[in-house]
Amino acid sequence: MRRMILLTLLGLGGCAVNDSRVALKAQHQLVGLTELQLETCAGVPDEKASFGGTDILTYYATSTSSTGLTIPLIGGISKSYGGYCHTIFRVDDGKVTSVRYVGEKDAVAAVDAFCANTVRGCLASPPPDTPAAPAMGASPAIIETRPPQPAQPPGVPTA
Repeated sequence: MRRMILLTLLGLGGCAVNDSRVALKAQHQLVGLTELQLETCAGVPDEKASFGGTDILTYYATSTSSTGLTIPLIGGISKSYGGYCHTIFRVDDGKVTSVRYVGEKDAVAAVDAFCANTVRGCLASPPPDTPAAPAMGASPAIIETRPPQPAQPPGVPTA
């Protein structure tokens, strides 16, 4: 009985440990992305501040979780927990130079686990290189399509 409870709790904690690894990996792999690439994979930041050539992009995330184990005729146990994370990207001259996490961000035995959801999309499929924007005054090619016109019966004048 105790063994089953212990195995269940260890299995539930494994998810948080994996999230902790994701958050740690992101702190290294996302450095070097352009700001556009970052926003492509993580979305528009909740806050943005600019200081000269430096931008600070902040993303907010909250997480709540509840786990439980019920054994018929004996009862059960449950555990509820949660936290929040502010993921802060420093962007110097258009490129990510650091990724930091602040907040109530740690799950049991899993540092920064509540921050994984903000960065997971960028690690799952890194954004492709983004083409440069056209120069000022240049306009991209525009392709105009027109719907097909109905055929006119012979002998009917067109307007």
